[in-house]
Amino acid sequence: MKGGDSYLRETSRRVQQNRALIRSNCPIRERVEVHFEPLSDSLVRCTISVNDSALLGHAAELSIVRKVVVHDSRAVNSSEVVLRRKVARLEPRLAIDLHRAALQVFSYSGPHIDIEVHSILKIDDGFFFDTTISREEQMALSPRPHVSHDAKEIVEPHDAFDFIRNLAAIPPLNRAITMALVFLGGAVIAVNTWVGVHDQLAPEPMVWFYTHFDSDGDGESPLQKSLMGSGVIGAAIWYGMKRQLRKYMTFELHGIPARICRGDSLRAAALLRGRSRVPLENVTLRVVACNMELGQYKRGSGTKERTVSFTEPVRAVILYDHNIPLIPAGAPVQSYIPGEIRFEPMFRALYPQQMAGSRHGLSLYWEVQLIHDDFIDQELIGPVDCFPWKDFLEA
Repeated sequence: MKGGDSYLRETSRRVQQNRALIRSNCPIRERVEVHFEPLSDSLVRCTISVNDSALLGHAAELSIVRKVVVHDSRAVNSSEVVLRRKVARLEPRLAIDLHRAALQVFSYSGPHIDIEVHSILKIDDGFFFDTTISREEQMALSPRPHVSHDAKEIVEPHDAFDFIRNLAAIPPLNRAITMALVFLGGAVIAVNTWVGVHDQLAPEPMVWFYTHFDSDGDGESPLQKSLMGSGVIGAAIWYGMKRQLRKYMTFELHGIPARICRGDSLRAAALLRGRSRVPLENVTLRVVACNMELGQYKRGSGTKERTVSFTEPVRAVILYDHNIPLIPAGAPVQSYIPGEIRFEPMFRALYPQQMAGSRHGLSLYWEVQLIHDDFIDQELIGPVDCFPWKDFLEA
């Protein structure tokens, strides 16, 4: 019975404390204040100030959360806990220094996404409910210098080519596959479009495939649905054709170092291998890097609701750009590539990678492009785990 009386007295005491707090209209945040102060791009200080003596001596846990907010009316957002730090006993003032390279988190505002940093302090002081203080923190990095290049144009340059000449340059098997894709794609798109026209003109009971209504019963154009389907089919066929048309040469990355630091320069010829079946005249070899914004949003409704993922280049720099007058047929491509690739402009102008899951966040991207007016351009995507996060901290 004595244990039960003690239990009741403790519960009553906590209830009276909570009522007193409510009567005093004292906001929870004023009982404990959490502030983040960037000491440098490399170091952030978190200060916990306890203003309510009733909270002193209690254990607590500090969490830092990265949240990706998509700019869309039907956004699919994502968040991830990047740090959890136990506090054994709260003191009137407690300072915790955090290294940015370990956190790998910063505030960011872009055209397609924002990245917010939230701090959550959970204090083990309640019988039923603990005290939790949550707030958004401003933890921006030093501003990056202005980038004059159009990111989408740099990363996805217009690909001008001569289809007939390109077709003649690839091996016979790849040529046959390419032509089969052309005829198959054309036939499927033609039939799909004809079905859309028929269903557009036919009454609902007589449609072949595309109905006049969506999943919610609202009116919808069968022809429009068929054209959208034809667009998807056409994109898939074109992707397959490009893979075949690139067979006029071999081209691959070779010997990428496990670690590429801010001041490193690497011989361009040491990173590439390849041979062409035909002479390549007036080709441009380019190495570009950019940040990519990734996110998701919802489209459609009812049973046809779908999640759409996007990847948009937002900042881009050119690390290497060289014109090669001639690469003879069968010759090693690397023998005609002079000079070095300087990675320092990438570290200075771009932001380091920070993701919340695989489909949300700000990623780093770089690729090697071999551009030719008569043939489909070659693209090689490079790894990004070789770039130290801390080397991006100094703008």
